[in-house]
Amino acid sequence: MTTEITRSHTVEIVPCLDDPRCFRWIIRSRGGAVVEHSPYAFVTQNGARISGECWMREHFCDGQVA
Repeated sequence: MTTEITRSHTVEIVPCLDDPRCFRWIIRSRGGAVVEHSPYAFVTQNGARISGECWMREHFCDGQVA
């Protein structure tokens, strides 16, 4: 499990519950509350990370990775 830290949100990459070979992203607020999660699984951790970072950039002004 990896976490990319941003100014006010984090992108967390977790194994998929249905298939641990796949991954999903979860975006959390600074306080730890889940803001959004990926609608589907990704084959690689990197694919999930890129998708989560793109979603964050589209929805938050400060979606820059620190």
